Amino acid sequence: MNLFNLSHAFLWVMVALQSYFIIQLGRKIQASKGQAPPLPGLIEEDHGLPHGLRFPQLHFETVNKGSIDLRLLREQKLGFLIAFTDAKCSSCKSLYPVLEKFNKRNPHIQPLILMIGQQPDVIEIIKQYELSIPVANIASPTPFETGIFPFVYYLTPQGDVIAKSVVQHREQLEALLAQTLTSQAS
Repeated sequence: MNLFNLSHAFLWVMVALQSYFIIQLGRKIQASKGQAPPLPGLIEEDHGLPHGLRFPQLHFETVNKGSIDLRLLREQKLGFLIAFTDAKCSSCKSLYPVLEKFNKRNPHIQPLILMIGQQPDVIEIIKQYELSIPVANIASPTPFETGIFPFVYYLTPQGDVIAKSVVQHREQLEALLAQTLTSQAS
């Protein structure tokens, strides 16, 4: 066997190996497309009021629904979603439709939006997103120990914090609600 035949055989071995690895890579890519993406986890869940602490305020004057007292709703609701937003927050805009859909599908949980901003800006957002959820205009999020927007607390009917997270999308809200189930079970 001369050098030419040897190099020719070596070249075909290299082509076969490359073909094998390309086929394997294609199979792995195809298999990974069939897998569901991992569920989102909670974001900034260590931020804000500690778990188990009573929410510092349970009565609010809302811009669109009058006065709302969460203590009076204890017997009717399984819990409360308190969403902190800012009228100037672009990330918050994706939360409003999510909360509206949630409110329509889950009448046993009371959502409430606490929004920072000038009254005309708050009213404009209520109109723009056709919010049926009560929206209270607050001056500062400091008493509620958050400055991240949008940030959502889930409270028990008694007003205790059992879950919290940054929420912008339905999947994040579902992860927050899943956390409430594990918190209530323990």
